[in-house]
Order: sequence, then structure tokens, then C-alpha cells
Amino acid sequence: ARARGVTIDNIEELRLRFDGTPGIKNDLAGAGWTSLCLAPDGGIYPSASMAGVPELHCGSVLEAPLETIWKTSPVLTDLRGATVEQKVQCRSCHLKFLCGGGDLEHGYWASGGASGRGSVLGHDPYCDLYKGLARDAFDELAVEGRASVQARSGFDRPVVLRGMGERTLHDEPAIVRTTHSACVLSEEVADRSRAAVREFYGHAAEEPQAELCCPVRPDPEDLAHIPPEVVARFYGCGSPVASAAPRSGETLVDLGSGAGIDCFIAARRVGADGRVFGIDMTDQMLGVARESQPHVAEALGYDNVEFRKGVLEQIPLETGTAHIVTSNCVINLSPDKPAVFREIWRVLADGGRAVIADIVADGEVPPPMRADGQLWGECISGALSEDAFLAGFERAGFYGVSVLKRDFWREVEGTRFYSLTVRGFKFEKKAGCRYIGQFAVYLGPMKAVVDEEGHLFPRGVAVEVCTDTAAKLSAAPYAGSFTLMDATGTHTPVAGDDSCCGTDGGCC
Repeated sequence: ARARGVTIDNIEELRLRFDGTPGIKNDLAGAGWTSLCLAPDGGIYPSASMAGVPELHCGSVLEAPLETIWKTSPVLTDLRGATVEQKVQCRSCHLKFLCGGGDLEHGYWASGGASGRGSVLGHDPYCDLYKGLARDAFDELAVEGRASVQARSGFDRPVVLRGMGERTLHDEPAIVRTTHSACVLSEEVADRSRAAVREFYGHAAEEPQAELCCPVRPDPEDLAHIPPEVVARFYGCGSPVASAAPRSGETLVDLGSGAGIDCFIAARRVGADGRVFGIDMTDQMLGVARESQPHVAEALGYDNVEFRKGVLEQIPLETGTAHIVTSNCVINLSPDKPAVFREIWRVLADGGRAVIADIVADGEVPPPMRADGQLWGECISGALSEDAFLAGFERAGFYGVSVLKRDFWREVEGTRFYSLTVRGFKFEKKAGCRYIGQFAVYLGPMKAVVDEEGHLFPRGVAVEVCTDTAAKLSAAPYAGSFTLMDATGTHTPVAGDDSCCGTDGGCC
């Protein structure tokens, strides 16, 4: 089914339970709690498959308000008092609070149904199927996690392949949740996170939101050639283009390009021989950007910008396309941030740099806040902690990860949020890396440094390195801090490249 692009709702929803938020217990279905069935004759039943069953009739909206029926119906009161702990076969099962105890309707009909006074606590006959699906789901999660480790980056360290809830769309403020009926489509399987973001920023494209996620404004000089309607829709949290210091002829990719402001800033910096790609998933934002594109091209005297519709987790560009990838306050909006970091690494050419401005928190964002859809659009709910953000860079395989800027933004319910601009470089390990008598000498100013792979470089001490490490230390951002020499002691000073330094002091 997956090979043909078909999603089986029941299986995907079950998979989400196994990979849900840690600490949340699934306890039976939501019938009687979060959903009811309204029959054509006005009768109320726990779920659609139970409609018309006399013993499960809860009342009629023709005779009493729905709220009264929900609160006072003996059928619904008994149903809400049921728990997976009361199911004999489930009590000792280690999966009971993951699968939730199976389907209420299945248990009811299998234990007697309408004629035999069935029970919602009856054994679900598909229990063994759920256990098999659980094994498959855990295997798939491990495979996905293993694929997320960037083997070509040279890192050699133990990693957790997958943590429970690592990619949940929204956290929940509860400790117990109910599962959905197997006879209706699951809301959880729907792409709620992206849909909410599309709606939020679609409205922001149509009506500029003056105070939306803007702790840092671009340099006025960078905006001189950009139409005011684009500037009015700047919803970033930093200036990654200035920090990336694009050079003439380079290719830059901006993720979550919105109305195009960072793309248009980059267009002037890379010149007529360079290229700029803007990636966004919101039609309204792409519309604003494309309408403004001819005006920017006229002001510059050339058009080197292309806008493409796509999501950050699957960037619509070939591998190794870009010298630079930037994003401005959008990674926090993604439901799968590790995939975004991996995609950034993929589209960069070897030696390329990523400069990302985003909102981070001083610790884990509390679950109630993460469940707030409005705060998600405002760059709060989806923010990583600063440590997790930097770890995401390194896990994806980036080297030389540096914090270029860190500005306080706001405090929400005791959690402090910052605008962070981070830079990292792609360096791909080559086949046949070997030791050929090369040594690296760290020049200072620290007494010693340790690189991403655990190599210790005391100041002034020659340390033997492999061909890959020698190549890495010869390039940005390490160049200028090391001298390389061969076995004869011949030194090869490695000069830093100041040609890509911006006026803000951020060098590549």
C-alpha cells in the first residue's frame, strides 16, 4: 500500500500510538468521551457501529439537549468508567497503554453483541494483529532512526536511533488519552501541524502581522531594492543571509522563504552569475513572492531567483545543489526537525555552509504550551531547546557548528525564548581516508581544542591526522587556526579566507 501511496488509516493511527508522547497513556476508545453518534432519527449512540442497538441507545436530541444526554446517560456513564485495566487479557500486557486495549466496538460485538448483551470490555479478537503491527512499527522506527545517522559525515559516536515521541506533531496537556474508533477516520493521521501552519501563514500573507516573530530586523541597506509589501511580511527572527555572507556566483537556498525577503536580499549579494532558490509550502506566500519578483529583477538588472513549492522535510532540489542554505524562523514549525537537518545536509555541496536563524528555548517547552496551536504559529510551541537545536546540527553531520548570534526574544509562562543564528559546514568523508604522515598544529588562542570526532589538539603540539581531517582543517571554519606539516617537518600554513566575511563580522 505504501509503495502505491496509499495510507491505511487504522494502521497509521496505531503506529502513532506506539510513537506518541512519552508518559501519555492510551486507555480505550474515545466513544462517549470525545465522540458520539447522532442517528437520522435523533437517537444518540456511543459510536457509528453501535447505532440502532436498543441496549446502547443513550437518548434522543428530540427529547433532551445533547449535553444533558452526554452527562446523564447510564450507557455513557458506564462506558466512561471503563478502563483497559479491567480487561482480563490486557492486565499483564506490556503494550496495554500503547495500543489502548483494542477497539471497543470489536470487543462488544465479539462478546455477544446486541443479542447476547455484549460488553465494551470484551476481548478484541484482533489483539494478536495489534501485537504484530506493534513489532512491525518498532522495527520500522528503528530502521528510520538508523537511516537518520549521517554515516558520511565522519562522526563516530553512539546515538539513540529513535526516542518515543521524537516526531509527534503536537504534545498533549493530558496524561491519559483515548483512541479513535476503528470505523471512522483518524484526526491524528491528518497532517494537522502543516495544515495549521499553512492556514496561519496563509492569513499572514494576505494581511501583514506587524508583531509576528520579528525580534531582529534586516539591515535597511539590504531592503532598498525590495517592494514594501514584501518587507511588511517579514516574519523572520534574524538575518541569516548577512551572516552567511554570500559571494558572487554562489547558489543559495532559503527554506520557508515566505514572501521572499531573504531570497531578494541574497539575489543582490550573489550577483547575476549566482542563483537563489526559495522553498515554501504556502500558496499565498509564494503568490506574494512571485508577484514581487519582476520588481526586484528590474531594480537589480537581472533575475536570478526561483521559487518552488515544497516542504522542508523533502526539499525539491537535487543533492549538492547549494553553496549555502539559510532559513529564517521556520525549522521550529516543522513536525520532523531531524529530517529537515538531514535535507539541508543533502542539498549542500561538499564544503557548503548552512546558516540558520530560529527560535530556541532555555529548556524543554512544557507540554501544555506545545499543545497550543496559536503559539505553534508564533514560533513558540515547536521551538527546540538550545542544546537540542545544536545537537540536531551535529547529528545531521555538520562540522564547525558555531553560534553567531543570540538575542533574547520573549518569556512565555516562565520559559525564555531566544533568537539564535547558527552556522555549520558540510564535510563529507571520502572513501580511502588514510594516514600518510600529515600532522596538524593548533595555533591558539585556547590551550587546547577537541574537534567533533574527538581529536585533541593541544596548542603548539603536532598531532598526526588522516587525509580527511587534514582536508577539513584546511577549509573553513578551521583555516587560520592550524598549520599542517608533513613527516619531514615542512610546515604548510593554512590561511583563513576573509573574502567571505560580512560586515557583521560573520565569516564563513
